[in-house]
Amino acid sequence: MFTIESPFFIHPVFREEGHFIILSQFQKPNYFLLAFLEDYKMDPARAQPLLTISIFDDMAEEKDVTLVRCDIINRGIEEDEGYNICKSLLDDYGDEEKFRNVHMFNKVPDSFDVDAFVKEKEGQWKT
Repeated sequence: MFTIESPFFIHPVFREEGHFIILSQFQKPNYFLLAFLEDYKMDPARAQPLLTISIFDDMAEEKDVTLVRCDIINRGIEEDEGYNICKSLLDDYGDEEKFRNVHMFNKVPDSFDVDAFVKEKEGQWKT
């Protein structure tokens, strides 16, 4: 489901006054660290995680069950926003059709239309 070949992706967070973008980075064995995109662009080594997502797939093959834990570690993210980010991340990596965006973002970034992606996510976020 998750691959080290496509470790980065963006997740827009929408609020009344607009939106901001969070960048996720997959790390082995099954963790995502998520930070403000702008913080990452300034200094990737110093970007402070806003939340972490851990995937526990020990029972995936035997029981077809995967457990997920999302920890908000910065008060700048509300609980419902954390839930939406986590759900969106799992959908983007877990759905073959949506994973095409993740793949494109990592492998052919010049072809990835950020504005169109943000607009699409805005519609999903508000439902």
